[in-house]
Amino acid sequence: MDTITHGITGALIGKAFLAERFGSTGNQARQGRVALFAMTLGAVFPDSDVIVELFSKNNLATLELHRGFTHSFVCLPLFALALAALTRWFARRRGIPSPGWPVLTLIYAIGLAVHIFLDLITSFGTMIWSPLSNARVAWDLTFIIDFLFTAIVLLPQVAAW
Repeated sequence: MDTITHGITGALIGKAFLAERFGSTGNQARQGRVALFAMTLGAVFPDSDVIVELFSKNNLATLELHRGFTHSFVCLPLFALALAALTRWFARRRGIPSPGWPVLTLIYAIGLAVHIFLDLITSFGTMIWSPLSNARVAWDLTFIIDFLFTAIVLLPQVAAW
């Protein structure tokens, strides 16, 4: 999937499952916004591996390394913990109320897992066991950029708006 579809999907899941939990007034609403941000960032974060291309002299770095360790179920807990810690630190420095560290870790883990799963159903393949294995797993159910799937996850967002 493309990064935009991942972001839309993360936001949709966040709005569907986190809005009721955090309420709509006061500090709970602000915590809810941080939780929604965390879900969306978690759903987009694995595609940050394309930054490697900026520092690599290999013209094929993106093709070789994309959907590698950032798309791994093995590394998922580490990324969820690190992103939650970074979010808590940033929110504390800015005086923004945020959900607890365990809750943020779970939200990030769900966002990351959704991203990995959505890339798993594409034809390109994903190294879900990296760094243990570089084998690309692909279920080949959709193309990498699937406008129909994007429309399906965008429709509830537009309807709610």
